[in-house]
Amino acid sequence: MQPADLNLISPIPKLLQVFNQYIETGGEEIWVNQLLRLGGDSFLIDDLRFHSNAWIRNGAPSRFKQAAMLWDHPQARMLLRKMVEEKRPNALLFHNLIPVASLGMYQEARNLELPVIQYIHNFRPFSPSGTMWVGGSVNATALKGNPWPEVFARTWESSFLRTFLIAVHQKRLLLNGNLDVVKRWIAISDFMRDKFIEGGIPAERVTTLRHCWQPNPNFKATAEGGYYLFLGRLVPEKGVGTLLDAWELLEKRLGTACPRLIIAGTGSEEARIHVRANRMNRVTCVGFVSGIIKADLVKACRGLIAPSIWWEPLGLIVYEAYDSARPVLAARSGGLTETVTEGVTGYLHQPGNAEQLADDVERLEALGHQGRAEMGERGSEWLIQNASPEKWRKRFVSIVREAVG
Repeated sequence: MQPADLNLISPIPKLLQVFNQYIETGGEEIWVNQLLRLGGDSFLIDDLRFHSNAWIRNGAPSRFKQAAMLWDHPQARMLLRKMVEEKRPNALLFHNLIPVASLGMYQEARNLELPVIQYIHNFRPFSPSGTMWVGGSVNATALKGNPWPEVFARTWESSFLRTFLIAVHQKRLLLNGNLDVVKRWIAISDFMRDKFIEGGIPAERVTTLRHCWQPNPNFKATAEGGYYLFLGRLVPEKGVGTLLDAWELLEKRLGTACPRLIIAGTGSEEARIHVRANRMNRVTCVGFVSGIIKADLVKACRGLIAPSIWWEPLGLIVYEAYDSARPVLAARSGGLTETVTEGVTGYLHQPGNAEQLADDVERLEALGHQGRAEMGERGSEWLIQNASPEKWRKRFVSIVREAVG
């Protein structure tokens, strides 16, 4: 099947995006959902969605069958063929495909003779886990073709066998030529673009396109609360341990003048973090939040903290802070360095350095309400200038036409 001609079939590009949802909601899923609403008069997107939790429910395939279907899931490929026949897209837009959609989607795209545009949200197909997180730090040997440190550390689903299998399958994918069907890779930061080029993806095929953001038209400044906010998954690589270390320092330094810290989120480290927070005087954990509760927490915080100690691809949480005119205290990690400007929209600390983070909290406290408000307003200005949906659409359509061309 040949891709539908952009001029003869439709005046605007038509895409079919394929996404395997994770068990826990994260930034990638938020963006995939956002794409469905961004097209307007510029492009059309249809959606083919798979769910990781389908393989942990009653009636799920056996572990042996899952191992085989991780490489090639015939039913998933059949669903792709049916959607292509029905929707007649010009190109396929791939996000995460592991585990249910399977790596066989690339072969199916070749069979359908449809170009693929691949979003880069993490470090797959080099890293089995997608994070290159090994033993409490980033291990980038996967970019050089060596995923074995991740395998022996059981980085995917805490399983040696499953991490080994995905490492083997990804290595096979990188070597068998099926990735040639990917005509454009969209990196969500310059940092990620550089890393994928380092991993061997041709530079001319990798384009940086940071996420856009639609500012809240009804935003009204909210009275500042007496707390700082962490909002995200409670997993080791997000740096919550460093954050708690920093607050222990602040409680010792400032005593009753120490500002509060609210930790919102869920994840594998949730129980341990809650136990530790309960022993502290100025830290509160509120679990997973969304909707109005989440928005209200962001709007009233003194600053949002992103202490990631892995290579954060972008960090949509920075956008959320700027949308509410709040400054950000972030680790000097990955794409966060491209969205947080030192001393302008927030402060940057070395990843894992609790003392620097504590110092930055004190610096922000010293600015007072007016100084923090001005910093947050500069964040809002950055968001308007650098995350315009109109500019994003124009560039995205250009990338699609390059891929189809």
